[in-house]
Amino acid sequence: MPLVWIRPFEGRGRVALWEITEDLEDLQRAFRGSPADVAAYAAIHHPQKQREFLASRILIQTLIESVGETYHGIRKDSYDKPFLENTESHFSLSHSLRFAAVVWHPAARVGLDIEPVSEKLSVVARKFLSEDEWDHADHQLERLAVYWTAKEALYKLYGEKKLSFKGNIPIEPFADEAERIYGWIRTPEQSIRYALSVIRVEDCMLTVAAEQEEKFRAAAAAV
Repeated sequence: MPLVWIRPFEGRGRVALWEITEDLEDLQRAFRGSPADVAAYAAIHHPQKQREFLASRILIQTLIESVGETYHGIRKDSYDKPFLENTESHFSLSHSLRFAAVVWHPAARVGLDIEPVSEKLSVVARKFLSEDEWDHADHQLERLAVYWTAKEALYKLYGEKKLSFKGNIPIEPFADEAERIYGWIRTPEQSIRYALSVIRVEDCMLTVAAEQEEKFRAAAAAV
């Protein structure tokens, strides 16, 4: 199985990457999901989406077992955010055509996104970038991919929806090739700054966020 790596993340956390090279039959044989996982898989009919689903489930199970825990399956809460059954730990997953990625942490909420660096991002950039972010991105696809994956990772971390990528999740300007960037979740109730890790994976951008590190709170009205 093409597990690419499992890396430490923010203390006790882990990030894992899987390259999806198996055919559907191989993934089906390796899949050992819970009843909820099996039901979720049965609702997917496109073969490529089935491969991505199975690879991501096998990966989260592999990661969890690597830290000595038992995988009991995944369910979704009232906001449609996935959570691990029978544990207080947190996770987030994402997949593209070629890769599946997962972040796990025993205590901190986390968010993760992986996205190909492609022209598709330039088509929708105005919808998710503020004017300052738009100017900084300067039509450069790698910068757009960092902005998109960072905002998506923070959106997943927050987990309650009702956030605008443009208005509620600003990302601070960053240097090209930066591996550590900073972003915010701003709502009427709070304003929180987060550090995010940026990992370049061939033609994809992978960005990971955790609530545990380098954050501070301020009254939103004062920001």
